[in-house]
Amino acid sequence: MIVKALDAWRNILSTENVLTDTATVSAAQTATFATKQRVLALIRPGNRAEVQECVRIANEYQTPIYPISCGKNWGLGSRVPVQDNCVILDLSRLNQIVDYNEKLAYITVEPGVTFRQAYDYLREQKSNLFLSVIGGSPDASLIGNTLERGDGFGPHGDRLDHVCELEVILPTGECVHSGFGRFANAKAAKISRWGVGPYFDGIFTQSNLGIVTRMTMWLMPIPKYPQLFTCTIIDASRIDQLIDAVQSLVLQGTIKTNSFSLWNCYKILAAEGRYPWKKMLGQTPLSLKQLKGAEPWFGNGTLYSASREQGLAERKLIEQALEGKVDQLIFSDEDSDAFKENTFIGVPSDENISSTYWRKKTPIPSPMNPDRDGCGVIWLCPVLPFDGEQFLLAIKIIESIFDSYRFEPNLGLSFPSGRSIHVFIAIIYDRDVAGEDQRAMECHDKILHSLIQEGYIPYRLGIQSMNSLPPTQDDYGKLISTLKRGLDPNNILAPGRYDFRSEWFDTSY
Repeated sequence: MIVKALDAWRNILSTENVLTDTATVSAAQTATFATKQRVLALIRPGNRAEVQECVRIANEYQTPIYPISCGKNWGLGSRVPVQDNCVILDLSRLNQIVDYNEKLAYITVEPGVTFRQAYDYLREQKSNLFLSVIGGSPDASLIGNTLERGDGFGPHGDRLDHVCELEVILPTGECVHSGFGRFANAKAAKISRWGVGPYFDGIFTQSNLGIVTRMTMWLMPIPKYPQLFTCTIIDASRIDQLIDAVQSLVLQGTIKTNSFSLWNCYKILAAEGRYPWKKMLGQTPLSLKQLKGAEPWFGNGTLYSASREQGLAERKLIEQALEGKVDQLIFSDEDSDAFKENTFIGVPSDENISSTYWRKKTPIPSPMNPDRDGCGVIWLCPVLPFDGEQFLLAIKIIESIFDSYRFEPNLGLSFPSGRSIHVFIAIIYDRDVAGEDQRAMECHDKILHSLIQEGYIPYRLGIQSMNSLPPTQDDYGKLISTLKRGLDPNNILAPGRYDFRSEWFDTSY
């Protein structure tokens, strides 16, 4: 069946967009941790109609397809499908900025549009608006990150909360538009999330129920008086006090959501340098507590003030709230050099990608490609209540497991609301060292299991974790099964991806 499917795709896409050569397929099967899934081919449609034809062919020949946007999902699976014997549907050729409106502050894009491309476009337009960017690759997809419900910097960092008008190809090849987008000449299509009638945008995120080929994203004005602030806390045992103080500031709106982050010292070191092999005499892990007597945490945030007066008032509130809870607090205003490359106001950067080379002993290449270069990275993304005491409990669990597996605990926090904390846990290692893949995955599994036991469920999963969640207490699995059967009767779209169907349902159809 795969031979006939490939021939049919070649007739639609041309030979150069149906890739089966060993090098291409091997690269597509490679992530930043060990994978065994076999990829059959890559197909590269160039527009919506071709996507629809690709889906129809997949149905006709019962060949599973696995959509990706740009394939930069490093640490969570890269381009690798969840299950074996899929054809990757690469959407990177759909890379048009379809619409843009400065007054109404939106941009409409296809899945191949990257953060770098959108940033350059807004600069060319001399726009006074910015798009929330991520800490990952500037060449990652806006739509791909949104559909994974990834975090961005700034008040629009919860990207899914600031998008509308999705164009979706269903697993049958049919096309639907969400919100008001389904009505011809609807003036509110790009400015209203809900439309009229049932709202279903969310079912196409973290799912295998449709392929999003277009999305409108809302932009934010560059603030009149932005201020960058940083803080340091040396004694990590007091970080619960800082967490609780920041919670009050976020809840009352002084610090905007996703506008402040906390990183531990190992995350800072990985982003800024390489493992000190010489100082450590080739031994691992690095322990700053043993070497320096402390493992500090560092905060970094931005104030989005409309005026200098407002900014100074907000600065005073933060100074008062954090007094005695941090060892250092520094503010920089808009004239500072720190703002020239500030991700909090929409400037994409690949600085953090260098951290994936933390334990590699070879020079960091240009361009960086963690998949290609044998960088070991496994991400875990639990959600915690915005409470200092619970944070200390979770961190104690995480750090003890890291220590037992002899990895540095690379940890970061973001604050998507005044009620929750997103924790970013990275296990970073060298895949070229024998046995490290297995040890790192065992560390990941132990952390995941231990956090789930405490009730800290991840909000985003890697391809290796799709079956790791506890059973639900209700009929959630039955609902997912009903939706999947109705929308994808042949089960050809991304089988296994966020597919939480009840174990008592037959999933082999």
